[in-house]
Amino acid sequence: MIRLRLLPAALLLLATPSFAQSSSPSGGTFSLELNRLDGFDGGCRVTLVENNGTSSAFASLKLDLVVFGGDGIVGKRVGVEAGPLKAGRTSVRTFDLKGLACDGVGRLLINDVLSCEAEGFATDAADVPGACLDALEPRSRVSAAFDK
Repeated sequence: MIRLRLLPAALLLLATPSFAQSSSPSGGTFSLELNRLDGFDGGCRVTLVENNGTSSAFASLKLDLVVFGGDGIVGKRVGVEAGPLKAGRTSVRTFDLKGLACDGVGRLLINDVLSCEAEGFATDAADVPGACLDALEPRSRVSAAFDK
C-alpha cells in the first residue's frame, strides 16, 4: 500500500516559484503606457510611453496590437515597432490608426510579440518573443484599456 503524506500549505508555497518575480531573463520590466489618443483627419494618433526597466537594450520589439471598439468588436489589427530602446531608458513612440476615430477605441490589446531582439533574451530564453511578452507591463492613462 502506498501512503501519501499531505504537506502543510505553507510548505507548498515555499516550493512554488514566485510569480511576483520578473519573468524577463535580465530582470525588471518593460512598461508600455497608452498615454494619448489624438484625432486627426482620417484617423487616430496613438502615443505610447515606453520605460525599459530591464538591463537589456532592445534593438527591435515589434508588437501585434489589436484595437477593439467600445462594443468589444475588433476594429483593427496593426504591427507596431516599439524599439529600439536602450536599457534603463524611457522613450515616446507614436503611430497612426488610419480610418479609425479615437472615440472608437475602447481597448488596445498586445496580442503577441512578432519579433524581439534584446540583449539577454536571445541567449537566455528558448522562446524569445514569449519572454519579451512576459516582460511587458501595459497600462493606460486614457479611457481606453491597454492590456495583454
